[in-house]
Amino acid sequence: MRGRTMAVAVMAASMAMGASFTFRDAEAQYFDPRRPSTFIVGAPGGPSPMQRVDARRSGVAKDDLPSGPLRVAWRKNIGQSIEQSALVGEGNKVAIVTGRGEVTFLSSDGEEVARANGTGSSAGPAVMTANGTVVFMTNAGEAIGVSAASAKPKFVTRIGGELNVRAAPLALDDGGAVVATMTDLVVLDASGAIRSRVTLPEAPSAPLVASPAKILAITGTGTVYGFFPGSEPVRLGTFGAAVNGGAALSGANTLIAIIEDNHLVELNLTTGMRTTRSMASSSVYLGPPCVQKDGQTTILAVTQTHVRASTFDTSGREIAHPVIGAQSATTLPDGGITPLTVPPHVGPLVDERGVVAFAAPDGRVGIASDGSVRTVDEVLCSRGGRSAGIAGLTPFGKSSFLVTCEDGVVARITGNDVRR
Repeated sequence: MRGRTMAVAVMAASMAMGASFTFRDAEAQYFDPRRPSTFIVGAPGGPSPMQRVDARRSGVAKDDLPSGPLRVAWRKNIGQSIEQSALVGEGNKVAIVTGRGEVTFLSSDGEEVARANGTGSSAGPAVMTANGTVVFMTNAGEAIGVSAASAKPKFVTRIGGELNVRAAPLALDDGGAVVATMTDLVVLDASGAIRSRVTLPEAPSAPLVASPAKILAITGTGTVYGFFPGSEPVRLGTFGAAVNGGAALSGANTLIAIIEDNHLVELNLTTGMRTTRSMASSSVYLGPPCVQKDGQTTILAVTQTHVRASTFDTSGREIAHPVIGAQSATTLPDGGITPLTVPPHVGPLVDERGVVAFAAPDGRVGIASDGSVRTVDEVLCSRGGRSAGIAGLTPFGKSSFLVTCEDGVVARITGNDVRR
């Protein structure tokens, strides 16, 4: 549906049925029949307006990642704990949401340009919408919208329900967003008004994903439900087990995820069939995966002695596996080796060249490219609850990415070819 004629035909047919879609870079976005008469058209811009880059949760940077020696271009301490990766919108404007719901906006140079007052409540995962508003849920059952234009929230909408800290929201082409509680999916317009709401049979437990036809919610049992605003959710299939960190969309109808610690699997949303791409016998796979346009998938894999950045082709063949970190095996009293478990970690990033940006569970941050591995020489984050205190990685324009630390530090990592 890349041709203009086909896109117009699909739009016309959709409008005839009382609802409309828009497509951009094969990422589906949605308009409810009850949408406002004035709306913004266009997917959110910038390197990473959503968790894991985009609505597919692809983990694929839109620009090239660094591929040479690394350095810290700038470092900013927000002064509060952070539990999620930074968001980056148009013009490389950075938004940092703290654990207590305060939002700090930084320029591309790392200078603070605005700060919105905290909500006084714990904040869930956030998204940056098409009009630059940062939207997230709180444990008070409210959806908050914040922009750099005001120290006060743009909107506070009472949603109710229990805070969902795993189901990161989606941004829509009209400036609205879809947020999740432990029971419901709620569609908001650009002003924060509720346009549509649906209750799921099970709690969503992974970032929401957009397919070309539906919003996808993945539950704690691995069941996938599809939802179009204004309709009831439809069960599309199941992974058969909880997914690790979330799933990524490959093509138009395939979700890829890690289950049971060592299975890299795909789920066909049309047939509901699950297929194993790769199963590890002596390592543990760490999600969420990165999925490129050609279907290649990159994950972290842990053995008894090291951590790898493993890339698989669509047949499940491992085509690259550079070692990015060390792993110390623990000996049991009887002389045996402690079984491998999933360590605290964050997902990697990859660009279309196959360059991988990673944060190893031991705290090393770096890139893997063409079999070589380069790391940042200094410690970026103080040790915390996951991946040595690292909350996430975010693409940040050409030859650059951000590291967000749980202790409140945000650092920009670049190659030597990028000016400070």
